[in-house]
Amino acid sequence: MELLIVIVVIGILAAITIVAFNGVQDRSRYAKAQSDISALNKAILLYYAENGSYPSTTAKTGCASNWCGWDQATGDNFIPGLAPKYISVTPQMPTENANADTYLYKSVDGTSYQLMRYRDNTNGGLPAVERSTSIMALPNFNNLGWGYKSENVTWG
Repeated sequence: MELLIVIVVIGILAAITIVAFNGVQDRSRYAKAQSDISALNKAILLYYAENGSYPSTTAKTGCASNWCGWDQATGDNFIPGLAPKYISVTPQMPTENANADTYLYKSVDGTSYQLMRYRDNTNGGLPAVERSTSIMALPNFNNLGWGYKSENVTWG
């Protein structure tokens, strides 16, 4: 009888632990993504302060509609000219879903920029913790991304 009570108590504690742990992974991935994109944004602003323009993606190959970062498995140079002078290593998402769960950057002429964390619907969209971000949701991307942009540009 005592053994049965101990097993039930252990089962209850395990259930509580599983429920508590369930959202921890999403929150930790979001915290990392938020830290990474904040560091990228600061590096972009440092680049602008020194050069008078944002890093341009127009001449960079492999950028769909001037959005760079779709295939982050190619290295840490999806924002041209940023690493290693303004940031030692450009943060990246894990490469197994690089074209569906990624950071993207766009600056057509260097006068404005957009930087986002993007996750498409094939990955289930953004986890709830990221959809509620206060940085800036991207309505033009069906709220599948969030990020930073210069003042004189609209998302798109």
